[in-house]
Amino acid sequence: MKPPFTDLHHVLTTTRSVRLRLDYDRPVPLGVVGECLQLALQAPTGGGAEDWRWLVVADPARKGELAELYRTAYRDHVHEPLHSAAGVESDVVRGRLGGVGAHGEVSARTARILRGAEHLAANIGRAPYLVIPCATRPNPATGGPGTNSAVYGSLYPAIWQFNLALRARGLGTVITTLHLHHAARAAELLGIPDDALQITMLPVAYTVGTDFRAAARRPVNSVTYLDRWGVPFPYEDKPVDRLTGEDPA
Repeated sequence: MKPPFTDLHHVLTTTRSVRLRLDYDRPVPLGVVGECLQLALQAPTGGGAEDWRWLVVADPARKGELAELYRTAYRDHVHEPLHSAAGVESDVVRGRLGGVGAHGEVSARTARILRGAEHLAANIGRAPYLVIPCATRPNPATGGPGTNSAVYGSLYPAIWQFNLALRARGLGTVITTLHLHHAARAAELLGIPDDALQITMLPVAYTVGTDFRAAARRPVNSVTYLDRWGVPFPYEDKPVDRLTGEDPA
């Protein structure tokens, strides 16, 4: 199967966070990114406000500076804590990487993620585009109850829809947040105003191959409850190729 992919179930089950298989050397037409953004903007937005702004960074020099901010944050908040005796006890490392043990040992899955993360940190500035979605509704630090959820909840559906649109066209990305440790410098570099909150940064590129598969996930009934916390949800997972959407009755 080759892109463009039009089967919804295929796109939903094979859109992955791509770190090791971004093709940094293949140009991406700006119009393809525009198409994906047009589809992303069909996502729901709180109150119909559309208070999102998307900054597409193509300039090599600016990408290089953003990449340096990302690498600095990766070194300080991931790499060095993982490689120091005190660091493995930090909430930052444990919060980011659930597979880190008490003495710094990592699970096989976390080791794969770390290999991808190291590769991404070294190469992120080579992506044809770095896309930074921003929110212009009140900063969650200054708003009332529910503001935090409203701000991020109005952006992340569109961010994920952007991921899906890229996948359908043979491109990939990964949601990153490390550059936000230096958000003020990024804002200065890109002219982002004070009332725009950076949400994430997405490296956009074609993927090396398109043969992505469904991820291994915990069963629905192990993470879902019915009516009350702890009451099992009565559902048995099916093979992904049997998720037809047909009424089981």
